[in-house]
Amino acid sequence: MICIKKDSIKKPIILDDNWINSKLLEIKDKLRPGKFITNKYNDDDVKNALNQLYHNKCAYCEGQTNTAKFTSRIDHYRPKNGIKGVANHNGYYWLGYEWTNLLPTCEKCNINKSNQFPLKNGETSRISDNLQKEGFLFNNEFLIENFVISKIIKEQRLLLNPEIDDVNKHLYFLPTGEIKHLTEEGEKTIEVYGLNRSSLIYERKKIVDEMVRELISIFVRYNDFNLRLEEFFDERLKSNAKLEYSRFRFFICEFFDFFIINRFVELELSRHSEILKIQHKKKTKR
Repeated sequence: MICIKKDSIKKPIILDDNWINSKLLEIKDKLRPGKFITNKYNDDDVKNALNQLYHNKCAYCEGQTNTAKFTSRIDHYRPKNGIKGVANHNGYYWLGYEWTNLLPTCEKCNINKSNQFPLKNGETSRISDNLQKEGFLFNNEFLIENFVISKIIKEQRLLLNPEIDDVNKHLYFLPTGEIKHLTEEGEKTIEVYGLNRSSLIYERKKIVDEMVRELISIFVRYNDFNLRLEEFFDERLKSNAKLEYSRFRFFICEFFDFFIINRFVELELSRHSEILKIQHKKKTKR
């Protein structure tokens, strides 16, 4: 999960405020209005904009979408049709077309999350169905400008959102590929999205393993390994948000000793580990 600025790209025209207002007025008095949210939020223009913003990756696990491994989905951060474990609540149907409530996800994260939206301290801060009281409806008109989810601070959310939260404060990684939590929000996010499922741990650990193998190969194959190491650091240890699992790669770069040097020590390649330390320090001081 990496931090994303939603306002760095224009909201798709199809998510027109006037149309949304008319549609919500049409369905607000129906039983379970979330059922009447059409697939307009799933339009190709919306998908393309989200994929551009997230570099064709899942907002939660950072796996690539639209590949053989993953099928791209659009997730409603706040569920549009009911909330798991919460009785007598219609869900956040009025956010069904809200641009800031839509995130691109892989199929696995989307299924895992489903319509969960847990809060701290139980239900005491949950937004009720009385939308006029909550400030989303006035004189029978929806106040679209109040829908932006970064402004909805009444609820004490537990699920991290890459467009609102500084994820560095909540999550960190181990060389094994596991993701760990620093906060209650981080813990619940890992649980609900399934960020420690075996396939993700395997894919993240594989990045470390491939780097270690590549570095060993450099030492074995090349006499001019110092030059090759410089090339390795230039090519492989760059912070690039476009890459799959870029947050994990960031941790490898920032905590190189922990992720890579320690592996060389475990493999009893201490001389090589000392060379790597020197080269890494040279690159990071520049």
